Amino acid sequence: MTTTKNMRLRCAAYARFSSDRQSPASIEDQLRMCRDYATKQGWQLLEQHVYRDDAISGAGIDRPGLAILLDATSRVDRPFDVLLLDDTSRLSRNLADAVRTVEMLRFKGFRIVSVSQGIDSQNDQADVLMTVHGLVDSLYIKELAKKTHRGLQGRALKGLHTGGRCFGYDNVKDDDSVRYSINEKEADIVRRIFEMAADGASLKTVTKTLNRENVLPPRKRAKKEDASWCHNAIREMLRNELYIGRLIWNRSQFIKQPGTNKRLRRMRPESEWIVLEKPELRIIDDNLWHRVRDRIAWVNERYNHGNQPGMMNRATTSPNFLTGFLRCGSCGRNLIIVAGRGKHGHPRYGCPMHANRGVCSNAVRERADLLEELLFTQLQNAVLRPEAVEGAIQDFERELHRRLRAGQQARSNADRSEHLRRELSNLAATILNVAQPGAGQREKHPPTGTRRHHPPAIEHRADSRQPRSGASGSSSPQLATSANSPNRHPEGQGGTEKHVKRFGGAEADGKKGYYVAEGSERLEGTRCESGQPHFCLVAG
Repeated sequence: MTTTKNMRLRCAAYARFSSDRQSPASIEDQLRMCRDYATKQGWQLLEQHVYRDDAISGAGIDRPGLAILLDATSRVDRPFDVLLLDDTSRLSRNLADAVRTVEMLRFKGFRIVSVSQGIDSQNDQADVLMTVHGLVDSLYIKELAKKTHRGLQGRALKGLHTGGRCFGYDNVKDDDSVRYSINEKEADIVRRIFEMAADGASLKTVTKTLNRENVLPPRKRAKKEDASWCHNAIREMLRNELYIGRLIWNRSQFIKQPGTNKRLRRMRPESEWIVLEKPELRIIDDNLWHRVRDRIAWVNERYNHGNQPGMMNRATTSPNFLTGFLRCGSCGRNLIIVAGRGKHGHPRYGCPMHANRGVCSNAVRERADLLEELLFTQLQNAVLRPEAVEGAIQDFERELHRRLRAGQQARSNADRSEHLRRELSNLAATILNVAQPGAGQREKHPPTGTRRHHPPAIEHRADSRQPRSGASGSSSPQLATSANSPNRHPEGQGGTEKHVKRFGGAEADGKKGYYVAEGSERLEGTRCESGQPHFCLVAG
């Protein structure tokens, strides 16, 4: 029997680095280590199965490169045998995600090797080593976050800039630190926004006004093609106390959603806030600030109805089925509910770039209930067509036959030889007992468990070892869904006739009826000697 030591194993490799501040050459260094290890072992590293994630944190498992890798491991035809990693932290820095991913890969029959740490999933101590290193990887990222937070706290206590950008201010470098400085041009826009809000303009009105006048927005979001004002930015500006000279740090924190790299903002207790008075940074006077605060309180009392934001984003908890699946035909953005959220209204889908920002020309709005009914009706009609159902059944039948043939071929020659050797030994002993009846009298009390064979059994065994020569000429049974199935082969035309008959019913013994597949072949492929139909398959 061939062992894995003599096989040229096929390998895949996965590499990752965390942020854009790290050198992209880190990926190449990791892959070089994997290639060198595969060469020393006499294995083959498949270049088409080299997966990578650039500038993505290992705290979450929703990474494009890793997703493609895991998808490849789910194929029926195994694309590779071994997964090579530079170290376990490249796979994940979350212990639970790392353990779950390794267990899933091992369950599918893949071998995982951490090159730098010398961990091989085939070793008995692999589970312990991977758990220990996974714990260390998880602690590293948590300790790094604590140290970073401590350093930012020291800067905040000194009144220094702790990161990010605030519209209306410039980040001015001062020796080895950064400080805020008022940008007068942007400060005028801030004052205008506050004046419009205090006079009763809504967030969307302010947003559309600024976009219509081509006022330069704070900055373009990452991976977004356009640069325009949005109502969420206006909302945050109207609540930012830095504009009245109060610098507040540690007000909130960002927590990653489990299993992903998405960050959600959570407010900290007010006792943990660090508040510093910075009158030199004041842009808005107290009178204008209080006018805006009164306006916000009035709007919340009149229109908010006590609603509080949930733990997840609105798209995740939306009661509308098509949220996130519809796109604008003009700008390509996801459609959202832009109207009809009232108690007696009809929710309507529309383009957010038109409804919220006024930068898209698509003003079409569609009722959610009518749109869902239309699309689901068309989907149902397309899926339940007779030809579609028949095609699905044929695909299932082909896949079933393919797996049956693959299962038969998977039996090794050594197992077959051992089975035949035992059968021949039993047959020889039986023939000896039949040909020499007196030989059996030499031992009046045969050993316990010895089974005597009889001539009918010999004929049956001999028949079972004959080549499978059914009318179909195939080693796998041919199944049919019904007696009139188009895939059914008549006798003598390249197939063995089979059909399905129903027995019993609701009135029979109070049980469900059952189906029996009949044909002139046994389930294992041999023809019945009598030529009569033989029951091959029973399904409840």
